[in-house]
Amino acid sequence: MPLKDIDKRFWKRVKELAKSNMKDTTYDYLIAPAQLISVNGNDAKVLVDSNFHKDYWRRQQDLVNTASLETYGDIINYHLLSKDELSEKDYKELNKLNAASSNDGNVENDEETAPFPFKSNLLKKYTFDNFIEGDQNRMTLAAAMTITDDPGNLYNPLFIFGGSGLGKTHLLHAIGNEFHKKRPRAKIIYTSSEGFVTDYVNASRKKQMDIFVSKYRNLDLLLLDDVQFFSDKEGTKNEFFSTFNELYEKDAQIVLTSDRPPNELDNLEERLVSRFSWGLTTNITMPDFETRMAILMNKAEKSGFIFPDETISYIAGQINSNVRELEGALNQVEFAAKMEKVAVVDTTFAEKALDTMRSSNYRQHKSNLTITKIKDEVARYYHLTVADLTGPKRLKEIAFARQVAMYLIRELLGTSLPAIGNEFGKRDHTTVIYAVRVITDKMKTDNDTQRDIDNLKRKLDS
Repeated sequence: MPLKDIDKRFWKRVKELAKSNMKDTTYDYLIAPAQLISVNGNDAKVLVDSNFHKDYWRRQQDLVNTASLETYGDIINYHLLSKDELSEKDYKELNKLNAASSNDGNVENDEETAPFPFKSNLLKKYTFDNFIEGDQNRMTLAAAMTITDDPGNLYNPLFIFGGSGLGKTHLLHAIGNEFHKKRPRAKIIYTSSEGFVTDYVNASRKKQMDIFVSKYRNLDLLLLDDVQFFSDKEGTKNEFFSTFNELYEKDAQIVLTSDRPPNELDNLEERLVSRFSWGLTTNITMPDFETRMAILMNKAEKSGFIFPDETISYIAGQINSNVRELEGALNQVEFAAKMEKVAVVDTTFAEKALDTMRSSNYRQHKSNLTITKIKDEVARYYHLTVADLTGPKRLKEIAFARQVAMYLIRELLGTSLPAIGNEFGKRDHTTVIYAVRVITDKMKTDNDTQRDIDNLKRKLDS
């Protein structure tokens, strides 16, 4: 039965009194979302978001008494219900009832359900549609898409781990955006572990823990990035432990990312680590050559420049670490093309644009790499011996492998040309220059050479 005008005036007065007697944040988070369902005689029913809200509203007896005396001339009792206690059918019926009430009478209605008063922090540009699928992320992507159809049940929590720049954060936002598209009323928050800690510290300092609890324990979806950086402070870990438990018990979906699997998170307590493993743990590895090609093609199409396939293939072969550095390489080439007013970016232009970046990036990340290790790995890869590589034999297969080894030493270590020549039977530096040029040119047009270099870099990176 729709609310009467006098009941609407009563509830409006409750809101007015609350707003004038408490901070805006408290009002927005705890009072505004509440709905008056019905008033029968001296009994009113009020719907609130959660059991936590019920606890807060039980302390508002004076507020309700004042509003009821002013409106009805008598004190009425109020009974609290939380949305968790309503079935989906009852909730829909209630929405219909509120809609009918809003069109009945001349009293201004402000009983519509208030939206979730916290920012989701979702970035709309990250979606499943623009996430490039490859062998290294196929299972993780499938799990991410599955939980948007059946949240809180099949994979909860979903724990995604992998190195920096491989797409974990992209997937978190994609999950959130898809979740919101399918459930516009869902309460969603994306945050980093550092963001969670900051919120907790600020709430503790300002004595606003009720707001913090309302924000994190009433979610339908929590997306927590980089849990490896979680603070080791006891209060923070206890609060997150309680938050995790409450969300899990109400079947809210939890998604976590880290640079390592749960059992390697040394800074977290066993009770948390064990909970991270309750659902599904899946990892993302470095993209293979074909996936890097797809990523670059997708980005190049939006660049305004023409990138022939051989140029894309060349750039894909220069960066085998992660997606972020791969896109950074393309950005560098695009910037150079813009400065030089080049419309068609060929491999020669791309090589010049990336020349500085290539060697410096690899030298920065390969401090444990040696000439000996490179020679050993190349010999093993081509089923040869190191003596074959450094000896005088000129068979085609040996000569090619020798050139590959020289190329990798020059690119990954930046070793001088004479020093490289000395490592291969005291060959002249001009021989090294020729070897590096041969492999560089082959990588521009020959996919087999490109894959060989790609595979060797991966092995040397492990």
